[in-house]
Amino acid sequence: MNRGQEKITIRFPDGTSGTYPSGVAVGSLLARAGDSGGGDAVAARVNGRLVDLSYLVHEDAEVHPVTLSEEDGVEILRHSTSHVMSQAVKALFPETRIAIGPAIEEGFYYDFDYRKTFTPDDLERIEQKMKEIVAADIPFTREEYSREEAIRFFREQGEHYKVEILEEITDPGVSVYRNGDFIDLCRGPHLSSTGRLRAFKLTGVAGAYWRGDERRSMLQRIYGTAFPSREELDGYLERIEEARKRDHRRLGKELGLYAIEDDIGAGLVLWHPKGAAVRMIIEDLWRREHVRRGYQVVYTPHIAKIGLWEKSGHVGFYRDNMYSPMDVEGVPYIVKPMN
Repeated sequence: MNRGQEKITIRFPDGTSGTYPSGVAVGSLLARAGDSGGGDAVAARVNGRLVDLSYLVHEDAEVHPVTLSEEDGVEILRHSTSHVMSQAVKALFPETRIAIGPAIEEGFYYDFDYRKTFTPDDLERIEQKMKEIVAADIPFTREEYSREEAIRFFREQGEHYKVEILEEITDPGVSVYRNGDFIDLCRGPHLSSTGRLRAFKLTGVAGAYWRGDERRSMLQRIYGTAFPSREELDGYLERIEEARKRDHRRLGKELGLYAIEDDIGAGLVLWHPKGAAVRMIIEDLWRREHVRRGYQVVYTPHIAKIGLWEKSGHVGFYRDNMYSPMDVEGVPYIVKPMN
């Protein structure tokens, strides 16, 4: 049906369907759907498109709830948590400028431009402020701006990172999300409100160049994680702690297996006698097993003329991560990529 017609037909994943007024909100549809899982939804797919629960449907559609048992649902949870973290940072440190804050595997981060280095005490304050925002149960509200309106708004706010992103967007319209007095450029979707955040933890801070370019501003990246339940968060933090106890960088030093010295270079290993013995045992086993299974051993040089790496595609696709050429009698040689 067209947008101007009064009634639309909605189909649900359990095969049922119904007729509703045009302009009905997705959240309302899922609440009426009952057995279709709408009660646990944090978002929905409307004709395959991922949308907020506040999205208004104006045409016939298939509507599927998205819950926290799905990858998309957890990603929405984590991205919403990154917005709450940014809101908390801006509340505590108003002079901070914000960059980007996506969900990532097992968590989220947000990049900030702040004149001082965030300390562990700062992270505790930010996390406590996030809990206050969650307790306030503030709605996430989507608003549509023209590209020019958004540029003007964020420029007035002094958010030049957002302005740079907007200036590269070709779409005439963009969306922003508001939770309380915090507004961020974002495609969404998000949770319906901050009160739906379940369990989160800020895990650290690191430096990150704006857009990964070492010629651009050095920002501070605050990492965190979020899960649908406290039990899942506690289990994750316990796994991280156990992995930390087994970190090869710590064990290698404590057990006297190897050393990495600044004078030699990052990742260039000095094997101590104990570590060399372990390495030799592993390499001997590797050789024996390959020979036993019919493989033949070959050895190749660690450097080659640059022409070989051009043929392989490394120079075209990987040049910035390769060592500089060595001039040998007027011919450029390069150390084997990925060595």
